[in-house]
Amino acid sequence: MKKIRYFFQHGGRLLTVIALLIITYCYAMFQGGFVSWFVFFTILPFSIYSILLAIVPIRIQQVSRALSKEAIERGDTIEVTVRFRNKSWFPIVFMTAREMAMDAAFYEELNGHATKLFLVGWKSEFEWTYELRDLKRGEHHFNGIEVMCTDFFGWTIRQVVIEHPQMFLVYPKIYDVKTEQIVMQYDQGASQARFSLIKDTTMATGVREYVPGDRFSWIHWKSYAKNGELRTKEFEDRNAQNTFVLIDRAVQKNFEQVVEFAASYIHKTMKERGDISFLSAGTDRYFAPVIKTDSQFKKVMQHFVKVQPDAQFGVERLLFEEQKVMSRSVVIIITGEWMPELQEVLNASTKSMGKIVCFVVNGEAEPVHLKNQNEVHIIKELAHLQSGVESL
Repeated sequence: MKKIRYFFQHGGRLLTVIALLIITYCYAMFQGGFVSWFVFFTILPFSIYSILLAIVPIRIQQVSRALSKEAIERGDTIEVTVRFRNKSWFPIVFMTAREMAMDAAFYEELNGHATKLFLVGWKSEFEWTYELRDLKRGEHHFNGIEVMCTDFFGWTIRQVVIEHPQMFLVYPKIYDVKTEQIVMQYDQGASQARFSLIKDTTMATGVREYVPGDRFSWIHWKSYAKNGELRTKEFEDRNAQNTFVLIDRAVQKNFEQVVEFAASYIHKTMKERGDISFLSAGTDRYFAPVIKTDSQFKKVMQHFVKVQPDAQFGVERLLFEEQKVMSRSVVIIITGEWMPELQEVLNASTKSMGKIVCFVVNGEAEPVHLKNQNEVHIIKELAHLQSGVESL
């Protein structure tokens, strides 16, 4: 329907120009005199140009876009540089190029910044830059560009649509999260530490003097046979913190902040060489059993780009479904609103699970103090977020 409307509109303009040329010619023939013929010959070149512009093919090719940043986070402003070539032999007076409409839910209104007017002539290469402001998290899709060519007076307007789809991702913003020490009780001894120190006994890295309390199997017997002094093998200490992160996709409130805090927490733990897993369940399910490398973290970030609060059940249901997987880990729950159902399940699951920490992300000026049968601590995690930590 749109193409039919454009055909009649384009054909109507062409008929109007031809009719104008015929009328001025007839006027000059019947009226005669200098003035009438002057008017005809004055309009003649503009009319011929408009007629040729209406029938000559316009070829726009080699469309490309370049973004000013590769890693784009929520709230950023980027510059988009569009380049294309005009392969038409016919000289064009005015050309207006604009970016075709995108999904307005992901960016601030452009207000005409994605449109550019060119004085063409025989120029073949064109380029213009515009800004996309206050980008939101998600997949952004360019559709193409629309080029409009006009004559001197706007009698003929040619519209050419070049489809050039392109996608770029906007990731959640990563903050520097100041994590508190997670106190855990380990099987070996009664010490409490944030990381469990695990000796890799498959390969010795050195030998040191024997200290009372060292294991009998760690004694270096070859050095004892040489000089009669007890020495102990040294092994590499490996820091390991088993953390299991869950995000609540059943709560829409503060969900963007929940995603950003989860991404920041996972990034901080990974950089500190902690063992961390991640689970996100809604209409789709994503599980990352181990996040240690940048490539594994990148896959998690790609999930964060598309994740939405679309779960039909609360995060408390996952505590029972994934109990075996979480039994040996510190469970980190990140939600946008403290729900009574979640509090009841946490109270009931304290005996069956080891350690549960719940972050409640909200926008209040002061921390929210929660009361239940277990010890609850609320701390501020980010400058613009208030995050509750419940130790159960």
